[in-house]
Amino acid sequence: MTYRTALSIAALACVTARPMGIATAQSQTRAGASDNAGVPLQTNIPYDDARPILEALREDLLPADLRGRTSTDRASAWARWVSRRDADIRARLEQGDEDSIVNFTLLGTTFTTRPRVTERDVADMKDDKATLASIEGRIDDMAARLAAPGDNERLRFVRDVVERRGIDPATAAGKAAVRRWLGDGIARVAAEYRNQAKQLYDPAVTWVGQSTLFRDRGLSSDTDLFAGFGIEQTLDALKSNGLLGGQRIRRVAIIGPGLDFIDKHDGYDFYPQQTIQPFAVIDSLIRLGLAAADVRVATFDLSPRVNHHLDAAGARARAGESYAIQLPKDTTLVQWTPFLTAYWQHFGDQIGEEVPPLGPTGQGAVQVRAVRVRPQVVLSMAPPRDLNIVLQRLDPMAPEDRFDLVIATNILLYYDVFEQSLALANVARMLRPGGFFLTNTLVAALPGTPLDLLGSTEVGYTDRGGDRILWFQRK
Repeated sequence: MTYRTALSIAALACVTARPMGIATAQSQTRAGASDNAGVPLQTNIPYDDARPILEALREDLLPADLRGRTSTDRASAWARWVSRRDADIRARLEQGDEDSIVNFTLLGTTFTTRPRVTERDVADMKDDKATLASIEGRIDDMAARLAAPGDNERLRFVRDVVERRGIDPATAAGKAAVRRWLGDGIARVAAEYRNQAKQLYDPAVTWVGQSTLFRDRGLSSDTDLFAGFGIEQTLDALKSNGLLGGQRIRRVAIIGPGLDFIDKHDGYDFYPQQTIQPFAVIDSLIRLGLAAADVRVATFDLSPRVNHHLDAAGARARAGESYAIQLPKDTTLVQWTPFLTAYWQHFGDQIGEEVPPLGPTGQGAVQVRAVRVRPQVVLSMAPPRDLNIVLQRLDPMAPEDRFDLVIATNILLYYDVFEQSLALANVARMLRPGGFFLTNTLVAALPGTPLDLLGSTEVGYTDRGGDRILWFQRK
């Protein structure tokens, strides 16, 4: 079984799912969590919840420093392991940012007039010299623009990352260092692309290998429209099977909502950065009659950039400002399915109104729709939470505060089997009995877990492939 039958360049450098230790093996409030009455606290997963997972999994699937230990030893080491692992996971955000910059260099149109790099170009890269020879013009253009990024928010972000590495892109030496850094990053991503594409299509690779495909990758925040379409198709399937209906969904949690830094499938950057999935889920729930307009959405993301963006959107909505979403559709290299095209055409009709789109700059034939989301819809989202779903959850939660639906797309494949199992335990803790968890990563619910795997939805995006989205229900 494959996680995805086809991946774009940026899907190999995509997405998601803040260091804080705990003093004992008991759950403690993390810094920044509110202790106001009625507000769930952000807590670390206690050893008692991890113990059944540690005992059920094979030793080789456990972290090296937890193998071969007694339960007592593991209990004693648990708080320290959680603290260290939380810091390790958060450190992967830096490489994720670098992966997004690689995608921007390969695909962006606002800093260069050169043709975008295609998946075939990346697949054909054999070594460092071939890599640099094929895109050195784009690297030169990026290095030159970083000296004076102007009001281009993406270039300013790249410059910030470069300067954190001690490079001054305004100097000749700095430009040379930027070119070397980008060349090395592109060569690395190309090698990862070839290796991971091989794993996707190799029948000898087990489901464990496929479902943990990005466990050594950086955590990137990139996102796009496709995940929203997959979730709408899945919600429709749940409704058709009699599992959902009657506006039962009141509270939703989205793990890793992400930020459209560089559209993963079409590679366009002519519009401001935006988040899509929270609005897509609200739009779909209302369209399918599964939620009323007052549905509430919580978001959990590790990326400070994502959380800041959502906070800023909320502040503007409180001032009466709407939220614009640009929806590019490019079929130059792949053909969208009729169902995805129909979704693109009606996206946003439940939460806003269509407005004139921003026009693309640079190369490529692209159609664009734009939707202006009403401020009250933006305000249906709770303030974003910085939460590591592998190791943390909201707890305790009153029964009426638990979620009816939790969604994690393109998140869990960044973790190994043990971490995925911890994440499922945390999700289950936050779901109400009968609530649903949807994910497009093939994860196994261990014996004794309160989550039942009920089925899955096969979703076609393009003529190159699609997704399988699994349905879990809380007992």
